[in-house]
Amino acid sequence: MAFTAARLHRYLSWVLGIWLVLLCVSGAVLLYKNPLLRWQYPQLQQIQAVADISHWGPLLNQLQQDAEFRYVKFPAADALWLEAVTFDNQRHYYNQQHQLLLTRRVHSDWLDWLYDFHLHLLGGETGHTANGVIGLFSLLLLLSGLWQWWPRRFSRRLFYLPRPDSNLRSLRQYHSVLALLLLPLLLLTSATGAMMVFSKQTQSVLHTLVPPSAPPAQPLRNIAPAPLSATNWTAALQSAQQHWPVQALRLVSLRQKNTDPISFRAKARDEWHPNGRGVLQLNPLDNSVLYAVPAAELAMAERLRNIFYPLHIAAVGGTLYQLALLLTGVLSLALLLLGLLFSWRRLKARSARYDAC
Repeated sequence: MAFTAARLHRYLSWVLGIWLVLLCVSGAVLLYKNPLLRWQYPQLQQIQAVADISHWGPLLNQLQQDAEFRYVKFPAADALWLEAVTFDNQRHYYNQQHQLLLTRRVHSDWLDWLYDFHLHLLGGETGHTANGVIGLFSLLLLLSGLWQWWPRRFSRRLFYLPRPDSNLRSLRQYHSVLALLLLPLLLLTSATGAMMVFSKQTQSVLHTLVPPSAPPAQPLRNIAPAPLSATNWTAALQSAQQHWPVQALRLVSLRQKNTDPISFRAKARDEWHPNGRGVLQLNPLDNSVLYAVPAAELAMAERLRNIFYPLHIAAVGGTLYQLALLLTGVLSLALLLLGLLFSWRRLKARSARYDAC
């Protein structure tokens, strides 16, 4: 029995279909994570925007004194709260008055369960790796389906939708047309998801294809010792904003030991990544600049790698692209059901023919 594209497509759909659909549907919901957070937690709805980022300095000074906190995410247009994250991934949300509004512990609500499933299949690092493998095999599933469908000659009849029926021809046609409509974004999300999981391998491939002209400078891991108590976060925020006035500070790592610099992530105006990939490091003793590399100055391979995440979560492309990803995620369930129904009816018809013989 020859192992054709049709058999490969069918077997992969039986094994991976349900997982791919669950990832698509959960991803579609997570496109609206921040609006859903505001809906579930009304205390996040009445927050005012802060014009001067140094306003958060006193709160960062307070958080710096608690060794449990790992990093801080600054407010954005669709999330006006400041989010402080601990080493065990508890998330603390503060308003413009530095008041703690909400603490979200791991798996404390359905959104966090959904987020953990989409990223790790609820299985930690092992699940995260399995997620990447599913993404790679999903590409094979999609491409084998395209190979199976590809006609010798194109005509309008290939895209004709008959009257809805449960016969084999109707089921196959509806499955094929819907698959063709969803194929570009399914390929995109599967590929970008897999490349984010296997980030190091992707980086190696990109650096081989587009080698850097010179070894890139690396952020500092250690500096001359400076007491944690010497950190003045208000002055640090002012210094960072003065150095990069046209970039938005998005993340900052809280110092954990005396040899840690102050490390910011910043986003340029024309940058796709919502958290920015520019890195700015300051000396906590005098807030002088130790390292500053905006995303635009990264090697071409790194700039290419940095577009995967924003494409995957619809951080670019506007409302239409976001809606297209939403529909792709939801309609993937119909695609799976049509395919499974077609396979079941085909097996049933074959079984009836064998019984007749």
